[in-house]
Amino acid sequence: MFAAKLVCTKCGEEYSLACGVYKCTKCGSPLDVRYHYDDIADLIQDNDPWFREHPHVWKYWMFLPVSNLKKAVTLNEGGTRLYRAKRLEEKIGISKLYIKNEGENPTGAFKDRGSSVEITKALEFHAQKVIVASTGNMAASISAYGAKAGLKVTIVVPEGTPEGKLVQAKMYGANVEVFGKTYDEALAEAERRALEDGYYLTGNYHYRVEGQKTTGFEIIDQLHFNVPDWIVVPIGAGTHLRAIWKGLKEFYRIGLISELPRIAGVQIEGYDSIVRAWKTSKPIEKITKKVPTIASAIAVKAPVDGENVLKAVKESNGYLDTVTNEETAAAGLLLGREGLFVEPSSATSLALAQKMREEGIIDKGESVVIIATGHGLKDINTWSKVLTS
Repeated sequence: MFAAKLVCTKCGEEYSLACGVYKCTKCGSPLDVRYHYDDIADLIQDNDPWFREHPHVWKYWMFLPVSNLKKAVTLNEGGTRLYRAKRLEEKIGISKLYIKNEGENPTGAFKDRGSSVEITKALEFHAQKVIVASTGNMAASISAYGAKAGLKVTIVVPEGTPEGKLVQAKMYGANVEVFGKTYDEALAEAERRALEDGYYLTGNYHYRVEGQKTTGFEIIDQLHFNVPDWIVVPIGAGTHLRAIWKGLKEFYRIGLISELPRIAGVQIEGYDSIVRAWKTSKPIEKITKKVPTIASAIAVKAPVDGENVLKAVKESNGYLDTVTNEETAAAGLLLGREGLFVEPSSATSLALAQKMREEGIIDKGESVVIIATGHGLKDINTWSKVLTS
């Protein structure tokens, strides 16, 4: 294993990989896994079989904090296709538009990348039961990987979580509990029970980041180690965007790529705390009201990785903005005409790419990768309402 230590993303406090904390005990900020990058570079350099291997999460094992690969909990996650959307290129006016279809993962969402690593780490910590707060996709994912590992899984979800996602979690044998009206209330309950009842806490924490950064690895791999101009990512907790940027920087650090793309993040209207902070140069403020939205998977009032999103966008000379429910619905229908059925939250990335092109932020000659985070069957009721409205 090439992982070396944990480091707080804000204050720099360092921790042992074996310490079992979920966030910095000094300032409460998220942690980051650091590696012996020179050793990884030596391993990969001129390693032709590795370069030829088909992309999947565990191809990048040297960038994952797992001590025994034989005990990895996997359902063959990752390796999702990168589509060239030529008809959408013409419609939007972008030279090259790619869609990274994360709905092809085992439970239908990008969460499986992080769940594979998190549940593997749970076994390393000798856990017998795990808990997670979720708006649905992570609930299904942790339930599936927990079942694969033989662990007891408890899911805490807020009221209004799409029924399809709850059924999926229950099919994997999880105990699903409804708590509170928002994701943030469900998260507080999950963290309390982990502390008081001995659960291994899974969710938007540092080990999930390590699995989810493989989205960025695969994009570069599938483009034959060429770098797109832009990568557009939906933002809920912000962990996926943070993870993708981390992965890209790691590839850059060891010399696999010679430049970095610009990162654009999108929030749905009403849940735009990060966008507000970016536009006003003020601290992120928690959203106080619950707003009706078609993108429930990213309707997060207090994004745990908000500060890390701002850092990634600043470092990459990127962009942040919101899209409306109407723009999201229209983008979802466009993706459908391209042969891709994505959940509403996924469609926000195309909606933002369209908006950025119209405003001249994306140039016609640039290449853009949008992340479609989950399958449309995840939230069939919302799309049924859109189609009949």
